Amino acid sequence: MNLSLGEFRALVAKAFRGAGYSWGLTEDAAFASVCLAECGVDVGPAVVRLLHATEGQKPASLMPTETWECAGDILCPICVGTCIVDEGHCSNLSLERLAEPMFLAPFLLSVLDRQQERRDSADGFVVAWQGGRCDVANGTIVLTGSPVADGSTVTVTPQELSPGVEAPGNRADRCPRTSRVELDEATKTALEAFAHRTYAPATEASRLAGAGAGLLDDD
Repeated sequence: MNLSLGEFRALVAKAFRGAGYSWGLTEDAAFASVCLAECGVDVGPAVVRLLHATEGQKPASLMPTETWECAGDILCPICVGTCIVDEGHCSNLSLERLAEPMFLAPFLLSVLDRQQERRDSADGFVVAWQGGRCDVANGTIVLTGSPVADGSTVTVTPQELSPGVEAPGNRADRCPRTSRVELDEATKTALEAFAHRTYAPATEASRLAGAGAGLLDDD
């Protein structure tokens, strides 16, 4: 299934809403997913893994504490990312039980955008876990290695580039910007299943009120 970024954003938003996320976090999740997709990251499967990982969890337990610790069984990267943006900056972090750490990268990119004119701000960030990492700099995200953290500690480290050192976002081998998202059948089906939860079940009253042809069809 090949979708435009707008179509993908709408599907992801419905899926997160269907999974029980608030409207605000739903919009944040859709933003992060589209941002990763634009940077060439195959984000669809990660969205599905995140929705399954957080399914049934109390919303408050998915948020980090004031010391960035896990209050419940798992930390949601969308919740952590929104907290980072609210702070307006990010120093060194070490996060335990964080699901799908790649989703932190778009929020860190937003922080960098806001700090462009500050001379004391970082040049970029590295989100790292065992077997994988995201480099965030120069308006883009570069994912290398495995996208799955598998329970390992996730670190976020601000990066300051030395003169003459090229930022990861400028590397010739980075993925080009894309305007389309390709979803395999399993990912599409899983996202649609979550999205379907947002639809109210049809009733006789709704049909009579104008949903569909109702009981009379003149065609």
